[in-house]
Amino acid sequence: MLEKRLVGFLRENVGFIFLSYNLLQTLIAIENVALPLSFRGVPRKIRNEKAKKYLKLVGLEKQMKHMANEMSGGQQQRVGIARALVVKPKIIFADEPTGNLDSRTTMEVLALMRRIVQEQNQTLVMVTHDNHLATYADRQFHIVDGKIFKIEEQRHIPLGEEA
Repeated sequence: MLEKRLVGFLRENVGFIFLSYNLLQTLIAIENVALPLSFRGVPRKIRNEKAKKYLKLVGLEKQMKHMANEMSGGQQQRVGIARALVVKPKIIFADEPTGNLDSRTTMEVLALMRRIVQEQNQTLVMVTHDNHLATYADRQFHIVDGKIFKIEEQRHIPLGEEA
């Protein structure tokens, strides 16, 4: 019973963005994004509309019908981000979400994630070993040997208010 409740909680409240994208190679981008909605029983027409909306949000309106192997690493990661967001989670967990990307694409994906999280008032928990990437966080938890040894808070200027 507890396990079933936990699965339900995760399905309804949490989105995941993975280092390795975890896209299904046999599905096109729109199908990959719509997949979590199918597990919720959302009708195909509605899930495809929502998937299109989130693919547009991450800048992939032209790649909606592309297979994963037809997209760059950055595009695949954007599909993964759209898939995490399509269920409107309260919390998004990202495990080294830019680890497989070049530095320019990394900065684009980070800016995109920051903008979306702020606009949709979501919480993003990102695991990274990259100290530069960690500076984008509002709060950093430094962990060594499984124990938090330092917490740092930073104030970021909200997007749209930059000078």
